[in-house]
Amino acid sequence: MISFVLLATSFCVSFFEDGLLDRRNEHILKYVIASQESPELHTTRAAARAYVTGRDFAASNLHHEAISYYLKSVELDDTSSAPWVAMSYSLDEIARPDAALRAWGETLQRDPTNSRALFVIGINAALGGEYQKTVQLLSTLRVQEIESTPTDILLRDIALSSALEKIGDTTSSTLFHAYENDIINASFSELRHAKETVWLSIMQQLVDIGGAHAALQLAKIAAPKLDPQRQGAILSAMPVIEVAAQGNGQVTLATYSKIGEKGLVPLRPRWFEPRSLAYALSTAAQSMSSVGGIESSVTLYKASLALDRTDVVAMNNLAWSYLQRDGATEKAIALAFEAYALDPEAGFVQDTIGYANLLQGKSNEAIDYFVSALSDSAGDPQILDHLGDAFWKSHQRRDAISAWQKAYTILRSPEYFKMIIEGFQEMNYSVWGISIATPEALYDLEISSVVRRLQEKLMAVQEGEDPFEHKDNGAR
Repeated sequence: MISFVLLATSFCVSFFEDGLLDRRNEHILKYVIASQESPELHTTRAAARAYVTGRDFAASNLHHEAISYYLKSVELDDTSSAPWVAMSYSLDEIARPDAALRAWGETLQRDPTNSRALFVIGINAALGGEYQKTVQLLSTLRVQEIESTPTDILLRDIALSSALEKIGDTTSSTLFHAYENDIINASFSELRHAKETVWLSIMQQLVDIGGAHAALQLAKIAAPKLDPQRQGAILSAMPVIEVAAQGNGQVTLATYSKIGEKGLVPLRPRWFEPRSLAYALSTAAQSMSSVGGIESSVTLYKASLALDRTDVVAMNNLAWSYLQRDGATEKAIALAFEAYALDPEAGFVQDTIGYANLLQGKSNEAIDYFVSALSDSAGDPQILDHLGDAFWKSHQRRDAISAWQKAYTILRSPEYFKMIIEGFQEMNYSVWGISIATPEALYDLEISSVVRRLQEKLMAVQEGEDPFEHKDNGAR
């Protein structure tokens, strides 16, 4: 569960600023939880004293002591929501978000109109995919005549519009989308002086509630207007956010290019050592590719190479993308050999050249490149998989089976899994600053198709069949 960032700010906006907001409220009135008049309750004096004592401790930042008195108040009077509200804030202060969430749930049971409880539980429902609950709680919150910060309104409306779309109310969802830009701009004005951690937290929350498009728009507005450290955080997160938003790379390209016009581009974690625009675009392309944005990464690799054709990583990766997508075209092969000319000793470049030869039917030449690549990248299972394909095509069947079995064993080993997972965790934490998928999901994205093809090839061989008579079992 994500701990929500509470911003002490002078930016407050009425939910009923104009007729447009009222119009949106009209569309969601059918989802609002009917208010019920609660019977008049009288708390005991002992419960009230315990609650007041807790508030006194909290005011002195003694939150553990405060919580013990709130719990005592609850024991003496289980009908009041006040100690649960106060307890929620204290639990947040001592970094116990799960317990705070439960306390907000208790608040909502006793006070179904509590605005903060509606917000927190509603957003959490969106995070958990409980879309009907999200719509009910956030619609109930939205029609209340209260004030809130622009960023809270942004989170609320994005979660609400996304949930409306999920439950099939596209008319209401589209109406909300039509006015997103205004509230995104208002949120930027509020966040303009916020710390890097706050920026990353807000963008993470937007992605998690189905608002990657809003996070991308917020990043686009903010990046050119922030200092280098916060700019570096926004720019490093932008490529993966654009993939989550199903973009084609153009927003990242335009934003990087705008900042690059003024000089170098700062990126996490070493924002204080800004790099050239070409390098920044190549790095962003690698980020996109890592999270499944192959086509968007191609856009950025091409833009990077238009500025600098000495970047062997960009050259090689673009060649590899073309080989995977289009096969051994003249363009893909030319790029692969251009990368090879830049660094003929790099294992990843030799693997690409070998793969290009394999696709052209030059199995023996491919074997030489793969064997050389393995000397630079010892035990790389994907190179071993390619080597096995080349061995099989050149009728060296035992060597092919041996290479495939070794690759499969490595890919299925706990050590390899741990290495890849830790690599993605490090990228999420120190480079991107946000996560659009779990490290396990990214592992599956990168590795699962390789494992599946290896399984199918080995099973085909075991059954006495040619593995390449099965579709998608090797070089295409």
